[in-house]
Amino acid sequence: MTDTDLEILNRAHRLFTARPQPVSVDARLDRPIDLLERTAQLDIGPGREHYRQAVLAQRDRLMANARTDAAATALLAAAVADHARAGQQTRGVVAEARADANVVADTPLAQREAMRRRAARLRAQRAHVLAARHRARAHRAGLRRLRYRSRRRAPSLDRLRLPDTRAGLAVRAALSRLGRPYVWGAIGPDRFDCSGLTQWAYAQAGVPLSRTTYTQINDGIPVPRSQIRPGDLVFPNPGHVQLAIGDNMVVEAPHAGASVRISPLGARVAIRRPVP
Repeated sequence: MTDTDLEILNRAHRLFTARPQPVSVDARLDRPIDLLERTAQLDIGPGREHYRQAVLAQRDRLMANARTDAAATALLAAAVADHARAGQQTRGVVAEARADANVVADTPLAQREAMRRRAARLRAQRAHVLAARHRARAHRAGLRRLRYRSRRRAPSLDRLRLPDTRAGLAVRAALSRLGRPYVWGAIGPDRFDCSGLTQWAYAQAGVPLSRTTYTQINDGIPVPRSQIRPGDLVFPNPGHVQLAIGDNMVVEAPHAGASVRISPLGARVAIRRPVP
């Protein structure tokens, strides 16, 4: 065994001498999920069913994300274990080479045997490194496949073509409130419930709307989904109202714990047009 061979084996082993610590991304969601389930049972008036569905959707999102956390923890633990295993394997090859360095090969047969062992160690060390790299890539691919449930990212507002009409003014007003918190019964300008947002937005355009979702669903005229345009009121269910902004998107104050946001237009909705 030459010094060069020993250095090659050592360099391979040093790839695994770091000691990564096990990582856990468990969020311990038992209490938050329990609180959400109890909150869903609150009787908050006419909008109770919509509120319940929104809270349960948030619970389901947390539970799905907790499962993703658990999968990520398992993948990371496997990666740490594989790293340690590769370190043990390559260290064993180095130790064997050092022990063999003291053996004197004083006959042709002994020299051939020494050459055979030398080549075998180099092949073994290379195999350990390649196997570790393969496993690391598999773990990385597994982590990349993991997905956390989240709301759809809002589109760029630059591509929205809003008309210079009262409906367009209402849409611009509503979009100016993105990120403002949802508060039951709030009508703006910095906190809103769903109908409070649409009423406030149209008020900025000089158009009065009635106060609640259950009355706004009678404001204006009905419109088929195929003819929707920015400024139309959108009702995914009788207890919730959104404002169409174009590009098959709506702006809404969705539910408690959320903020004014942009969401995709639903497939089954009722639509009213407050102004012609």
